[in-house]
This record gives sequence, C-alpha cells and structure tokens, in this order.
Amino acid sequence: MSDILLIACGAGLKDGLNPCVFMTCAIFIIHGLWLKDRFASPAGSRCAFALAYFLGALFFNFFFGQVLILNKTFIFAAQILYFVLSLLTFVLGILFLKDWFLIYRGVVQPQPQGQKKMTLVTAVGVWVATIILAVILSALSTLWPIDKYILLLGNLLIGRGQWDTALPLLTAYIAVSMWPLWLVWAFVSIKNLRLSWLKIVGAAVFLTASTCMVLIFK
Repeated sequence: MSDILLIACGAGLKDGLNPCVFMTCAIFIIHGLWLKDRFASPAGSRCAFALAYFLGALFFNFFFGQVLILNKTFIFAAQILYFVLSLLTFVLGILFLKDWFLIYRGVVQPQPQGQKKMTLVTAVGVWVATIILAVILSALSTLWPIDKYILLLGNLLIGRGQWDTALPLLTAYIAVSMWPLWLVWAFVSIKNLRLSWLKIVGAAVFLTASTCMVLIFK
C-alpha cells in the first residue's frame, strides 16, 4: 500500500501542471474576492470550493470521464470552453497587473476594509456559480491526463471491487495534483496581505492559467 501511495503522490506532482488546476486557481481567487468580508467566512468558502473541485475530479475523472474522453463532441466542446476561458483569464490578468501598477504608483488608494455586505441571494449565487465552474474544470482535466497509469490502475482496482486500495490511491493522487491550488490558498490566507501583493499574485496566476489553457491546443 505504501508503494502505491508513493506512486500516486509522484504522479500527482506531475499532474499538478494540469491547465485546469491553474484555471481553478484563477477562479479560486475570484471566488475569495467576491465573498471575503461580505457574506461567508473566507475559510468556509475556500474549503467548499476546494472540496467541490476534489470530489468532481475524483468521481468524474475515474468514472464518466473515461467514457466521454472518447466522445469527439465532448472534446470539441471542451476545446471551445478552454479557448473562451483562456481569453477571459488573459484579460483579467492584464487588469490585475494594471491595478497593481496603479496601486504601486499611488495613483489608486486601496479600498478600505469592511465593504458593504451582499444579500444572501447574491452570495449564494456567486458561491454556486464558482462551485459549478470548479466541478466543470475538474471534469475537463480528464483531457489532460499526464500519467495515464494512475487512471488505468484506479479503474482496474475499482472494476475488481478493491475499494480499500483504489480509494486511498485516487484520493492521494487527486489531493497531491491540486498542489498549485494549495499554494495559492496558503499565500492569499496570509493575514494583513497588502492589496498590491494580492494584485500581482492574481496577475501571475491569471496569466499563467491563460498560457496553460492555450498550450492544451498544442
């Protein structure tokens, strides 16, 4: 079992370069900016977001995803969505970079803390929308399996009913492959993080995500 978990962790470190994970980091930042100091606690909303992505990747990639990956219509639709998302994140990355430059030069003053709280309906709508995006991205990550050995081994164990081995394998693999999200989470969770630093991190994440999404067409 220990050897299998080591293999899963090693594969997860490589699969962390999945374009969908970087795109998820970008949406994760938007999710936090919308809900922070307005309705839900940052820790609770971030946990829900990460859990949605984790479960989506776990259940979709190792069940339905193995069938849809052979469907040309699904792949074509996914590529269109990749293109739209990459364009959107590129634009937002430039805007984050512009905001950082203006704040750094003192042209724009950082907004004071204690923003007006949004309504319950709006907060729930934002939360549900970003969670749905997280699940969709976890599904699309099926198109980018760097280490297919884990996919094959996981499904083989499930087919044989060896859940006691399959679940730890797949859980470790998915959790480790989310390492870029954990890294972004740790950074944005720093107390008293200056807004200018948050903007530059956001710009880096968004531009990296757009680049990774474009690379999938190669």
